[in-house]
Amino acid sequence: MPRFQPLVCGLLLAACLASGGARWAGAVTAPSCQVPRDILEDDPKLKLTGAALRDKKPLTIVAIGGASTGGTAAGNGAVSGYPHRLEEALRRRHPGALVTVVNRGVPRQTTEEMIARFATDVIPFAPTLVIWETGTVDAVRGNDVDAFADALAKGIAALRQQNFDVLLVNMQYNPSTGSVINFEPYLEAMRHAADLEDVYLFRRYEIMKYWSENGTFDFVDVPKEQRVTLAEQVYQCLGDTLAEAIDYAAE
Repeated sequence: MPRFQPLVCGLLLAACLASGGARWAGAVTAPSCQVPRDILEDDPKLKLTGAALRDKKPLTIVAIGGASTGGTAAGNGAVSGYPHRLEEALRRRHPGALVTVVNRGVPRQTTEEMIARFATDVIPFAPTLVIWETGTVDAVRGNDVDAFADALAKGIAALRQQNFDVLLVNMQYNPSTGSVINFEPYLEAMRHAADLEDVYLFRRYEIMKYWSENGTFDFVDVPKEQRVTLAEQVYQCLGDTLAEAIDYAAE
């Protein structure tokens, strides 16, 4: 999608911030990234995930999504993206738990294109939980909202048919793009799909907006030499916050 590239770079941490250079992420000192409980607390529960954690059974999680799931903005996505940070956070929270988070992030894919990968990138791992991060590319391309909603419902049904817990992750927030891309219809479609299908929605957009408005992160005026560090810190916060949300939903 060449004509959208500058806009996507303004929006996403992934790939665009990676121009600051690649390096091994290692341990990251992130700022305090707490969010209000009402952003995290949602009614749908992750029953299979909760049982695995309580019984200390092996817990495999597949994170399927786009460039921000891949984590390339922080250099080495295998150790710097939020899926790896999530694995570390869940292991800290549950000593002795056998937690594995598989990263299946592929840049620039629509919701429909991600569904086409379920057969190869999700199902073979037989995960207890699937984290599905989607919506950004659909919104940037201005894809039909009803078709996007239909794709969400189809994808959730396909995952549920395999007896997986499902957790949706909505789009990233960046204040510089709000006047250019109308995310609200897509955000609302995800909220509606989550309510209709009784799926936990990790409200990343609202979380990152809270961080931006409360001075935790500056997503706009980022010097080039600080971009990789920013990406590492944001992924660390997302991994930690997602672990907190999973623990809440798995109770």
